Amino acid sequence: MRHGRWLFLILAVKLCCYPSTATEFFVADGTNRSKDASPSSGSPGPGAPMDSTGEAHSSWRLVRRAGANNEPGSAAIIHTVDFERSDPRLAGLMLRCGTEGIETIIVVVEPFPPHAQPQITIRAMGQEFRFNGTIVPTGAGIRLPIDATILLTGPWRAARELAINVTEGDAAFEGVVALSGLSAALESLNVECDQK
Repeated sequence: MRHGRWLFLILAVKLCCYPSTATEFFVADGTNRSKDASPSSGSPGPGAPMDSTGEAHSSWRLVRRAGANNEPGSAAIIHTVDFERSDPRLAGLMLRCGTEGIETIIVVVEPFPPHAQPQITIRAMGQEFRFNGTIVPTGAGIRLPIDATILLTGPWRAARELAINVTEGDAAFEGVVALSGLSAALESLNVECDQK
């Protein structure tokens, strides 16, 4: 499981940050766990995941990258899937600061081709919604429309978990992401986004 979490963190850094840049990992309460977690650094993990209540079952991470050449930096919160209940092709969920507000990205292990048009079904709190996803430039993420972000940052932030199904052509895979600690993680992300 530990290797799976690191694979996800590496993919998330590629989506949020430049791979050669040192990146800081923070838990939802803002505690620094590792100051050099770039994919090239290899080494120790960011520590035991904790949510805002101090319990060790939430693994939201706040990831930051300082801007280069006087450009603004970037920030995101990330969470791995429940590996026992998810297809290995699904890595996790990311919410990041975008040019027009927070963006929701489904992180995948196998990159999609740039012009793929995956269909996403998301279930939480007895509700089910379908969205058309767009592929981010690295191919390792599927950007969801603003409607999905509104649900995640609004009524679904109190949900226990999110069930995700990704369908592209004949291929389909699914998984589950726990949402405990999301409210605290979103508060941290909103602070970061306001500073950009």
